[in-house]
Amino acid sequence: MPGRGAWLTPTVDAYDLAVKRRAFRRALRLDRDPDTSAVLDHIVGLSRASTERPDMTEQAERLMDN
Repeated sequence: MPGRGAWLTPTVDAYDLAVKRRAFRRALRLDRDPDTSAVLDHIVGLSRASTERPDMTEQAERLMDN
């Protein structure tokens, strides 16, 4: 159905809970559980990107002091 969507907090825990509760199926009004593996891949990619990003706090503080 056009216009249907499901909001999800982008964490693996929230994803696991949504799958366990069949929230995707219910939110999207489907007859069966959808393949959500791409959603999980995206969430895992987001968490990897955030851990690979260096902490810029110290650099920002040094620049603000100048």
